[in-house]
Amino acid sequence: MNKKFEKIIATVLTAAMAMSITVPAFAEKSLNEEFQKQAFIREELNDTTLSKESIDFLEKNGIYDLQEHFDTIAYTNEENLYAGILDEDILALKRAAEANNFTEEQIQKYVEGLLNSSPTIVLESQMVSPMAVDRESRDGVGYEVQSKAGYTQATSYATLPKRNINNLADIAYVFYTVYVNGGTCMDFGVRGGMYSWVTTYLPVVSGDGTKINKNDGEKIYFNINVEKNGILRCRILDANNFSNVLCDTLYQMTGVAKNNLIFNKQITFCNNKKTFTSGCKISNGGFDNSYIYTTTGYSKMDSTNTLSTRCGKFGIIGINGSREMVTVNNANTSQWDKEDVTITFNLK
Repeated sequence: MNKKFEKIIATVLTAAMAMSITVPAFAEKSLNEEFQKQAFIREELNDTTLSKESIDFLEKNGIYDLQEHFDTIAYTNEENLYAGILDEDILALKRAAEANNFTEEQIQKYVEGLLNSSPTIVLESQMVSPMAVDRESRDGVGYEVQSKAGYTQATSYATLPKRNINNLADIAYVFYTVYVNGGTCMDFGVRGGMYSWVTTYLPVVSGDGTKINKNDGEKIYFNINVEKNGILRCRILDANNFSNVLCDTLYQMTGVAKNNLIFNKQITFCNNKKTFTSGCKISNGGFDNSYIYTTTGYSKMDSTNTLSTRCGKFGIIGINGSREMVTVNNANTSQWDKEDVTITFNLK
């Protein structure tokens, strides 16, 4: 076995035993009831069986005996503590590695992060509504690219914009909205106002989010994938060190299935009072190397797999001039898989 991975997997049991399940407080649900539902899903997703395709991919990249390791844990303890379907997670990594030409070190770091992270489980019963709030009709201006329907996975690097914000109402978002055609949807990503960048997702109530300990101008990496029917796994990693998992969430979501999702990536600047005269701005943020995947292939986001009506600047409905606050700095070089956006709240 690769010596590095002997050390990594030797710590998995210790890390897993220290894991805690995050349970938001909801007035209509008892803590015990929500905990039991999350525990049930965690047990249901406790599957570390690996296909030959996954084993071959891992061994090609210097990672050996993962399944034997988990089998040992399952034999010597009451339960295998991996949260997720390991084979689906490895195949999602394999597709992303092929698309992005990951190095062996990046692949090993990614697997290290999988072994040592404990995903938060978000129940559908915790969702405020069946549809996420559309920022365009609410309080934001920005840039978006939305795929057509029929996908299993989306990955992208993203650069956190530089913020010049002097009030609590102005907040930047870098996120994906994932849609089930004709059904539910949710938002997943990060947000930053005057202070730290934190995780964010809607429509679930999530408090103030969790700090990701990243600064303006730094890069993060998204990987969102169908774990199984009804379950979506959403991960954000440190783009320079895939073993540093910034956010890992399993969503229970009606209609989720392989090859049926729509992905919309957005960088948005928002004001909850719909006031856009502060002079504050965010600059040079956006996504790059944005890929979408089916179970049989992948491609960068481009004119053939995205919607022309949902690609580009957007603004508050009914507020003339809101789109003019958005500047696309690389408008002549890319339109779909990469953007560099600056947004200034200077509406007169």
